[in-house]
Amino acid sequence: MPKNHYLSELSGSLRELLGAREALSLRSVRRRYLPYFFAFPLAMIFINVENFFISSDAGVGGLPVTAYAFLAFTTGAIAFFAFCREDNAARVSKAAAVLAAAGLVPWLLLPAGLPAFLCMLALMAGIGGCVSCGSFSFVFVLNNAERFFGSALMLLTIRLVKLLALLPDIPPLFRKAAALLVAAPLVVSMLRCRQKDFAGKSAKTAARFDGGVWLSVFLLISYFAIRITGFYAPAFKYLPASFPLGALELLPLVACIAAQAILRRSVWTLCNVFFLSALLSYGMWYAGLPEAAHLFAELKELGLLVSLYLVGCVTNRFCDFRMHKRLVLLCMAVVGALFLAVELLQLRLPGAPAAVVTAAGFFAAFLLLSPAFSRYLFLADWSKELRAVCMSAPGQAAGGSGDLGRQVSRLDGTALSPREKQVALLLLRGMTLRQIAPELGLTPATVATYSKSIYKKLGINSRAELFLRFGGAAPEAKDGR
Repeated sequence: MPKNHYLSELSGSLRELLGAREALSLRSVRRRYLPYFFAFPLAMIFINVENFFISSDAGVGGLPVTAYAFLAFTTGAIAFFAFCREDNAARVSKAAAVLAAAGLVPWLLLPAGLPAFLCMLALMAGIGGCVSCGSFSFVFVLNNAERFFGSALMLLTIRLVKLLALLPDIPPLFRKAAALLVAAPLVVSMLRCRQKDFAGKSAKTAARFDGGVWLSVFLLISYFAIRITGFYAPAFKYLPASFPLGALELLPLVACIAAQAILRRSVWTLCNVFFLSALLSYGMWYAGLPEAAHLFAELKELGLLVSLYLVGCVTNRFCDFRMHKRLVLLCMAVVGALFLAVELLQLRLPGAPAAVVTAAGFFAAFLLLSPAFSRYLFLADWSKELRAVCMSAPGQAAGGSGDLGRQVSRLDGTALSPREKQVALLLLRGMTLRQIAPELGLTPATVATYSKSIYKKLGINSRAELFLRFGGAAPEAKDGR
């Protein structure tokens, strides 16, 4: 691709992405599906803050109890993940819940000792199973809004529990009570899974991963790469001097999530906030402002929210159960490789420089990939579904027929940008500019500008010529009405 053409496409993609919109409303969270809404977030909450619930005292063989807890969790996660299929997802989910409950109840009641230790291992193995089974319901049962707000609930609760960990002299009874508050609703949610809710949910026709899947995985990998290198950076290790200051640092996270729901901007905007907050945390640290550095370090956790949300959406649309398993295994392998790569990077750029280089490198790659994010994800032909309640399988046109599919295919061979293709498709459906504007979250004047650009690039002068070239219903109104 010529350099000038790429720069033109890059600038155009950035403009279009800045104007992209989505609608994620709490009203779209369905009461009937609340068990699935809570299942995966609660399981992720428990494993992410297990150190708060479980004592880190030495266990068998001198290893800390938390090390055994993680091994039990990993074993349970792998075992249940391997056995979970579309035709038995509910049964396997309930089995994981039963195992977790069987370990939870006696662990809460028994004093420290070998029996309590063994029950804790059963609990953690069950939690691992809940994470694995919950990932299937997160992808194949929930709608877009439920994925987003479920991920937001997970993120905010994890940060809140870590904030509570700053309090001095927390009694063991309080820690176990907190574990009960998370584990009990998790067990209930998993026990309420119904097999009929999984039936036919993964009947996808895609034979390979779509470009949108790879781009969402790139965001997930970016988050883990920045988080892993952050383990070595003082900006991410710094702890707030007081509990009130730590509580104040939750506000930017809450504000960003609320702004997403209220302003209805594209999740692409939150992706930028994630990368910029990581870089700003280092800038504040070098500027001698550790409190501000830690605030931005907390804000970078938005990366986990947006990457889980996007991976869930595109996996729902393009993958079946088997492809979902392959994708999870691939991500696990890549994250493991990242740990090794970071260790090697530390040998050449020890400490904060390695973290800064990693964050800057991934952010630069993210920006350079803007045309791909525009074409395959945020402004793809199917991207309207990111603003709808549910995703659809590939080949199911969003309100389209075979004629629409042919129109999409023919438009792919033009020089139109992703946004211009969207406008052209809506024009071909017989919609007026005034009707197209709210559909795409644009003003009528902006849509008119896009339509003129479409005509110019295609070498035509009217909508009638557009219909003659690509087919479609005859327009019933003038463009501006």
